[in-house]
Amino acid sequence: MPVIGFFHHGASPSTSMTSILPIDSKHPAPKRRWSSNRSSSESDRPKLTIRTMSRGSSSRGGLKGFIENPADITVAIESPPLVCYGPPKESTGALLSGIMKLQVKETEQTFEAFTMRLLADVLTKKPVGAHCSDCTTSVSELHKWQLISEPVVLKKGTHTYPFSYLLPGHLPASNNNALSRITYCLYATATTMKGDEIKFEKPITLQRAVLPGPDRHSTRVFPPTDLSANVTLPPVAHPGGDFPLHIRLDGVLSKARTSRWRLKRLSWRIDETSRVVSPACKQHSGKLGGDGKGLLHDDVRTVGSGEVKSGWKSDFNSTDGSIEVEFNARIHAHADAACDVDSPCGISVSHNLVVEMIVAEEHCPVPPSRVANPTGAARVLRMQFHLIVTERSGLGISWDEEIPPVYENIPASPPNYGTVLEVEGEEGVALFCPPVYQES
Repeated sequence: MPVIGFFHHGASPSTSMTSILPIDSKHPAPKRRWSSNRSSSESDRPKLTIRTMSRGSSSRGGLKGFIENPADITVAIESPPLVCYGPPKESTGALLSGIMKLQVKETEQTFEAFTMRLLADVLTKKPVGAHCSDCTTSVSELHKWQLISEPVVLKKGTHTYPFSYLLPGHLPASNNNALSRITYCLYATATTMKGDEIKFEKPITLQRAVLPGPDRHSTRVFPPTDLSANVTLPPVAHPGGDFPLHIRLDGVLSKARTSRWRLKRLSWRIDETSRVVSPACKQHSGKLGGDGKGLLHDDVRTVGSGEVKSGWKSDFNSTDGSIEVEFNARIHAHADAACDVDSPCGISVSHNLVVEMIVAEEHCPVPPSRVANPTGAARVLRMQFHLIVTERSGLGISWDEEIPPVYENIPASPPNYGTVLEVEGEEGVALFCPPVYQES
């Protein structure tokens, strides 16, 4: 298994997660431990409601020794789903905003601190140390909110704390593949003067969507024959969706028009390649020959495949002849395919579309005979294309493009008052000044 080293950010794509997700040295993020053989389901995460034990209670009393938390923490996310539009180098990020709610159950309660962190968790499923938590997980802090920094007395009821943060566009999207997992979560902790801690954790999903553009056109040649293939495919594909593919095969007739190629079968498949660099902690760095090195793991699996045995058009009357075929390729929904990821932390996921065509050579019939005689020669024409798999863009509007409307041609307010008019009435003469509206 190859051994590669880590470099600083900007030197190589195989760098540690801390190069793009820095940890605040003053407030280190709490480390959560998962072994490499544990499941990544939600049952492994900390519970949202945590019970605390009073100081005078005994653990042998079962449920009698536990009391409910003096307060509960909930969150209401007000921003739309977090989607970074465009490639990492061009994306402007995603805006996260919401309201953190602290519901006090008692009449009054004194809170010493109330903090919330946005954490990024990177898990390696093939670590250097099989049962080492430091080799398996890496937790980084993206942002920290100090909602309560000094002791404060809160009355019974719900107290709200708004928050917002702009996630940078270069962050890798949430991903779960055969070798690694990237997750994000909001982690909040409230501490009372009595020493009770109320904890809350909510996972959030960060997606990336590459906007579709014009179709891609590619040409492949197959020497020593005169065959050439012109392929038209879409710029992006989506997990669980299908996309059209058009192939035109030219040069099926020889220059002397004595032989020709006939398409017998076409097969295609979509391969997902996952790569991860498993870093070694200080305790296991000696296995790799020093600090700053890691193991490179590769995994290739097929997320879509199919065959086309009929339905194409063959034209042997043109100058060099042609064969045209159209079909739909798809990424199976049950394959649970991951989107493309290219992170400087050493995690990458890419997809390739592989197309294979089997053609057989035939001897051209001499008019008026129309019977073609196979020569026994056959070839396999193999083509490979890089396929960008991304989430659906939806409306495709980034946070910085949501500009409020600009109202123009509005008259000045309040209006100017012009000539004073005298109006005679039953009670005498009154002064009346009608408003005059002028265009701005």
